[in-house]
Amino acid sequence: MEYSKITIVDEDDTLVGYETYDKAIEQRLIRRTCCIYIVDEEGNHLIQKRSMHISKPGKLDKAVGGHVDQGESYKETAVREIQEEIGLVGLELVEIATSFRTSEFFQAVYKATIPRNTIINFDPHEIESMLWMSTSEIDTHVKVSPEDFTPSFVEIWERLRDKIIA
Repeated sequence: MEYSKITIVDEDDTLVGYETYDKAIEQRLIRRTCCIYIVDEEGNHLIQKRSMHISKPGKLDKAVGGHVDQGESYKETAVREIQEEIGLVGLELVEIATSFRTSEFFQAVYKATIPRNTIINFDPHEIESMLWMSTSEIDTHVKVSPEDFTPSFVEIWERLRDKIIA
């Protein structure tokens, strides 16, 4: 399978070029990504368990996320990734942060609200399973077993939690 090149940036989130995913990882380049926290009307969070076929296998993570491909904006990436990973279209995205620096990436962080009974058709190549967690369940799990989550989930949750749950 051939993938688009992903967006590479400097320490100020200024575009410096594009590279293949493998080379970007190998060279430890700073990449642009986006992530989408999906909640239901009661404030429960849709969490994915990452597939064993992708990076950070078996870790818990936000509902959707991915690299910004060449020529895409953060928001275009969010819309594409939602459709690719969980099969939903037309979600209203609320921007939580843009150019948010974590240890690996610059990220745009979005939130979307869906009815709890929404049918989620997740991509089994990328996602092993999905579960709903309350804010307090996430708080406790991150505090007790942060290693169960991807590092970027923990970083974002610790620094943007209040904006995500607002």
